[in-house]
Amino acid sequence: MTAEELVGMNKKEMLRAKIESIRLSDVMDEEFVTVRPDDRLGDVLARMTELDLHEIPVSKDGKRIEGLVSYGTMLRRKNLSTEAKASTIMVSPPNVPPDAAITEVAEILLREGYRQLPIVEDGRIAGVVSRSHILSVVKNVQDVQDVPVESIMTTDARTVGGKDRVVDAVTTMRNLDIRIMPVVDDPGRIMGIVGIKDIANYNWREKRRQTIGEVVGNSYPADVLVESVMIEEPVTIPPGTTVGEAAGIMLDRRISTLPVVDDRELLGVVTTFDLVELVASFRRRDMMYMQITGLENEDRFESEQMERIITQSMQKIARIIPPLMFSLHVGKYKQEGLRTKYSLNGRLVTIDGVMNSNSSQWDLIQATADLMAIFERRVIERKEEKLEHRRRSRNIGHR
Repeated sequence: MTAEELVGMNKKEMLRAKIESIRLSDVMDEEFVTVRPDDRLGDVLARMTELDLHEIPVSKDGKRIEGLVSYGTMLRRKNLSTEAKASTIMVSPPNVPPDAAITEVAEILLREGYRQLPIVEDGRIAGVVSRSHILSVVKNVQDVQDVPVESIMTTDARTVGGKDRVVDAVTTMRNLDIRIMPVVDDPGRIMGIVGIKDIANYNWREKRRQTIGEVVGNSYPADVLVESVMIEEPVTIPPGTTVGEAAGIMLDRRISTLPVVDDRELLGVVTTFDLVELVASFRRRDMMYMQITGLENEDRFESEQMERIITQSMQKIARIIPPLMFSLHVGKYKQEGLRTKYSLNGRLVTIDGVMNSNSSQWDLIQATADLMAIFERRVIERKEEKLEHRRRSRNIGHR
């Protein structure tokens, strides 16, 4: 291990101590809103929209946890009536006790894909923690807030056109396990942003006639253009912005996604996911955190082989730079008879920054191998760039 790597690890330990010294009770909301198991979906959605929530706890008495209603769950359900009861669509949330470390909570939020989670003690809700609470940690820890957004943003963010259909945008979001996409024009300049909440609010809106109590609504994406539901003139940030500044903007404006733009050209996207992931990367663990999402039941038997390929690749990468977290989402976007084309989106977090890559193949195992080969090549390229930079620096010093 080089001296530079040792200093880096020591600094990471110091930052971990600072982050984990912040108690969950110091940041969570002890006042929260719940819905009852027999509340209808239309009313639940109205409440979530009013409070700008992606998830809301379900409780009979407002204290003891029954379950959780989530936009993500509703998106995966078809033919869902606005008359459905909360109890029929709620899911069991992961157990997050009040004494959980902030870094652990950040990892749970990422792993489960939630924006808000109840903190539960002895079956009773003690409070609610959200990704915004993790952002407040990023904003207040000096060495973390000074990190440039370029080092954590997604540079190859998936976009959608204003003239594309909402149903196609939703399909892309499902396949990639994302909830917000920038909307761009033909030259690739940003013109808006669209999210699951915008689509859900449009899709599950209630249409009432003169007759009392007549309600219409379903969960299938409305066949309209993206430009009709997108948010125009979204908040953007320029390159050079720090994660502390980005976190502050997200908290002040109550938004989860910031396109990084230079003269309307989209350079990348930084999200609350990226900032929460930054905090989660400081968690002490015996091995790299790895997560594979999007696999369907018929693909499960191939997961072991995928994990073996990823592990072997990470062993090679670890010889160059220590990997901290790796996430992979599997999507299907084309089917011909019994054949399916897979789209893989991977994200690798190392002590040197974040890398994103993707691959597509008709064979899931080959797509995994192709993806990991890309990451290996990028890690080697980064190492060579660093060596070249050091060589040039030494040569300049000897002139």
